[in-house]
Amino acid sequence: MAIRDTKVSELCKQIGVTRATLYRYVSPNGTIRSHGQKLLNS
Repeated sequence: MAIRDTKVSELCKQIGVTRATLYRYVSPNGTIRSHGQKLLNS
């Protein structure tokens, strides 16, 4: 994401989510989106 060495496909495989799901919670530049913030606040 913000760290260019991170391979999104490998990260998704490690945590067991699709790329679309990952980007629902975290933007491509690594900032947390509103869905991610809601998850962290719960």
